Amino acid sequence: MIQVKNYKLQVTNVTNVTLSLSAFLRFCSSALLLFCFSAFLLFSFLPLSAQRAPQKAPHEFSINAAAGVSTYAFSPKPKKSSSVGFSSDFGIGFTGFFTQQLGVHVGAGFGLCNVKSTVRELKAVSLHLRDEDFTDTRYEFYDLHTTLNKYNDIHKTLYITIPVMLHFQTVQKQYWSWKNTQKAGFYAMGGFKVMFLVDNKYETRVPTIHNAAFYPEMNNWAGTQEFKGFGTFDGNTVKGKLDFAVMATFSLEAGVKWRIENNMFFYTGVFFDCGLNDPIKDSRKSYGDFKSALDAAKFRDEVPVLKYANRANLMTVGVKLHFAFSRQQRPY
Repeated sequence: MIQVKNYKLQVTNVTNVTLSLSAFLRFCSSALLLFCFSAFLLFSFLPLSAQRAPQKAPHEFSINAAAGVSTYAFSPKPKKSSSVGFSSDFGIGFTGFFTQQLGVHVGAGFGLCNVKSTVRELKAVSLHLRDEDFTDTRYEFYDLHTTLNKYNDIHKTLYITIPVMLHFQTVQKQYWSWKNTQKAGFYAMGGFKVMFLVDNKYETRVPTIHNAAFYPEMNNWAGTQEFKGFGTFDGNTVKGKLDFAVMATFSLEAGVKWRIENNMFFYTGVFFDCGLNDPIKDSRKSYGDFKSALDAAKFRDEVPVLKYANRANLMTVGVKLHFAFSRQQRPY
């Protein structure tokens, strides 16, 4: 039986949260899909007489680049924990407009994410372990208290990104001379991105591991007998690769669309990506359940990526730039 502790407080159960993060994200996803479908129906089946010429904006091809700050949002969040890193993305895209203001953006690109997560103390208790050195059966059982100090893991992930997003923009009037046109307008996009793994590397590190034993029958602690696995031991750094499932994100982007030529545009905006699933959930290992103090002391030799929260969603906020061009259109 294993019980995980933070700040010497033994956690026996987790309070139910009425509105979880996953439920909120599912609500946002459903609302966005409903909005996209409704907008498509509305603008596809309007009578032609109700639409002013031209019927739609020209389709655009684009090259884009993005950079931002990333973090894992843990639920529940461990006390005295942190998670921070960076992400970057480079790709190409296509925006097909079905009105002057609404369209669908799709694309493909390569992304890089590097995030370091740290937990100051990870504690676990292994109950009712047997001490083989005792001959008196009344005193041979103990509870093992194990603490990992300043555990951290670093994930470096390279992936392919496929975005599918609804695109909205304000109308930029165009005349016979592009130099007299409206130079700037507002744009916003919302939708989803799917990320496929290309490569994933991780590094875990634990500076020290401390074991202490409590003998209930004697009401006594033991924490210095290193030959039995009690005491403080130096940690280790372990490197490796993890299995990585497909990750989906809910994405928002907004900014300014600048006209730099008659059929060339430059987008400057900010974006927010919220991961809908933990792509390495199946690779995280539970911490604890040691069979002996020596078993816990040897844990430092091969420290895995630990599961210290029920959920881990990758969040990213940053800046995104697009260079877009369209086929020459008839001025209006």
